[in-house]
Amino acid sequence: MRVLYTDSTVNREIREKRENRKARIRKELDAYGSDVLESAEMQRAFEQTHHQKSTVAEHTIRVAMSSVMICYALRKLHISTNIPAVVVGSLCHDLGIIGRDEKYSSERECHREHPKDSVAVAKELVEDLPEGTEQIIERHMWPIGDSKAPRTLESAVVSVADKYTAVKDIVKGREPDHPVVKKYDKPAARCSLRDSRSQTR
Repeated sequence: MRVLYTDSTVNREIREKRENRKARIRKELDAYGSDVLESAEMQRAFEQTHHQKSTVAEHTIRVAMSSVMICYALRKLHISTNIPAVVVGSLCHDLGIIGRDEKYSSERECHREHPKDSVAVAKELVEDLPEGTEQIIERHMWPIGDSKAPRTLESAVVSVADKYTAVKDIVKGREPDHPVVKKYDKPAARCSLRDSRSQTR
């Protein structure tokens, strides 16, 4: 009797390796990105639509996961990367875009200015930014707009992961059941944030 590939030992081993890799990536995000993931800024990012069908928070989490996966692939080729910088940079790369309708007069201005605004947000959220994080954030828009090309491997990794993830966001849309999204998306916290913002006005 023939065994279907989906029931085969090889397929099962591949799925197990994939799940183990995803679990390791989630641990990296928790270890190096918890200041960002647990911030009020990230909660606001869950409220803002990004790339038509996603949110800023879901997009940045996907970029972080894809970036770390690329770092793991590079490690297999004996190419080392600064994973803490990649995690923080990828999680913060679009946080400066929050409130884009009030901040920017056009898409072009948004493309040009939000990387600088994202660096400012990163500096507020993470006391000691890992070396290279600012450049990762500043150059993530390359080759779009006026952005300069990445000068480090880490900034190239995040830039590539950002473009890949943007397409994935448009095709796949929201993923509220994603384990990292479920862990850090806290609607109750957002309600209290909205309440506190309305009281200060």
